[in-house]
Amino acid sequence: PTPTPTPTPTPTTVQTEATVSSTKANIAIFGAVDKNFFTETALASNTGVLLLDDTQANAVGFALDLKNNPKTLDELTTKYLSDFTQLLKDNGATVNVLVNKISKNSQSDVAHITLELDFKTAQNVRKIRELLISHLNGNVALTTLPATVTDQNVKLRLNLAFWIANQTGFLWANSYSINQATVVNKLYGDLNIATALSSNVPIEIKTVSNEFTQNATGSNAVDILWSIDSSGSMGQEQSNLANGATQFFNTLNKAGIDYRLAATTQDARTCTTLRTLTDGTTNFIDKNTVNAEAEWKKLSTPGTSGSGTETGFYCVREANLTGFDRTNAKNLVVFLSDEPENETVYGSRPSGASTNYTIRSFNDYKDYFVKTGSTYFSIVGTGTLLRPDFTTTRPDDPNFSCNGQGGSASGGAHFKEISRLTGGSSASICTDAASWSVVFDEIIKSASGLASSFTLTQTPIPSSVKVTVEGQNVARDVSNQNGFDLIYSNTGTSVVFFGNAIPQANQKVNVEYKYLAK
Repeated sequence: PTPTPTPTPTPTTVQTEATVSSTKANIAIFGAVDKNFFTETALASNTGVLLLDDTQANAVGFALDLKNNPKTLDELTTKYLSDFTQLLKDNGATVNVLVNKISKNSQSDVAHITLELDFKTAQNVRKIRELLISHLNGNVALTTLPATVTDQNVKLRLNLAFWIANQTGFLWANSYSINQATVVNKLYGDLNIATALSSNVPIEIKTVSNEFTQNATGSNAVDILWSIDSSGSMGQEQSNLANGATQFFNTLNKAGIDYRLAATTQDARTCTTLRTLTDGTTNFIDKNTVNAEAEWKKLSTPGTSGSGTETGFYCVREANLTGFDRTNAKNLVVFLSDEPENETVYGSRPSGASTNYTIRSFNDYKDYFVKTGSTYFSIVGTGTLLRPDFTTTRPDDPNFSCNGQGGSASGGAHFKEISRLTGGSSASICTDAASWSVVFDEIIKSASGLASSFTLTQTPIPSSVKVTVEGQNVARDVSNQNGFDLIYSNTGTSVVFFGNAIPQANQKVNVEYKYLAK
């Protein structure tokens, strides 16, 4: 008898693994999303658009292949973010950035941005999609958009994610009321940073397993330095920082990292020395600090009598970190200022610097900060234009100033660019104080990722990740209370643990997941 041939196994591809795939929009979505909330339409150019209308979470989104040919991700992001921001302002919104960060998905680098939109009167969340798609449709309204979501608010959020694959740019956008932020993040957090998205191409999907051993201390070290503007206009912003202490420490302690927090100012007369705790000697807070919240409120409010020549770059570069900085720790720096970086923007000599001090340009500091290997965050103004060196005139920046519920500010572009180049994030200091929690969470996530010993060899499809510790399953918890989560950065993906799920010293950790084979 003729032997029965062994059937060739069907390869797993994007099309077989995706929960939703759209040939028209050239978009694939992975994970536990409800397919019934997704539909398709097309622009006048016949470009397909995949639509999200979640009538339970009240989220309204869309994704598409932009069918352009951007040279870089920065070029793609800058163009559309600028266009969308101006469009929203023209339609009555005050726009502030909460997150602006570079990470990775299974295809390429991703720029993901969270915007907070404040209107004077309540707006339906659909309005945001209608405006953005109209812009993409040659400023002609698209009449085929669903109208099933009816939620409205004066304060909305908009998530944007951009990436490039096969020489074309892709966009995901998702809008919702601030009241729905927690629900939307749980359901669509992976879409909002594009880690659960790809182009709808027939790429093979493979499975890999990474094995780790928790280090002997059971935690990992990260040192976080805050550079805080202490000039006369910073009273409200310092209060916003101090008032977030409880939430900041609750989240930080659940992350289980071996952290140190220190602070200095941007007044060059005193900033080379770190601020001290109430004992007058200790220059950092760690997980063993007594009354840590109260000590943080002291560190984070240096007052408003500092120099009006704010030189955050100089102060971080020249700060004496003795006693705080550990050789085995990752380093994270946060700039907080409502003014431009005075030395690099205006050519101002740092206060107290000697007369023979050579003023440094932005390019000088850029080279220095990138080489440090540290990750930099910025809570600053909304400026976008750089002055690379002093051979160029200071640009006339249309986004130079911002005003919002969190205060007013100017400049910020130089701080933001350092954050972008080093894998950090930037946020608007003008945003509502209540929304600073989003900024704090982003800083802590980054710190957790930097400190993690569990860095994956591939960029995973998030819904496919299975984690065990000593053979016991650990559930993912995107609220970061108890369980594991995934931290996507510009250098890769790390698994981090929270609460009771943190592995003990020397325990074995196994992470199995699927990824797109390139």
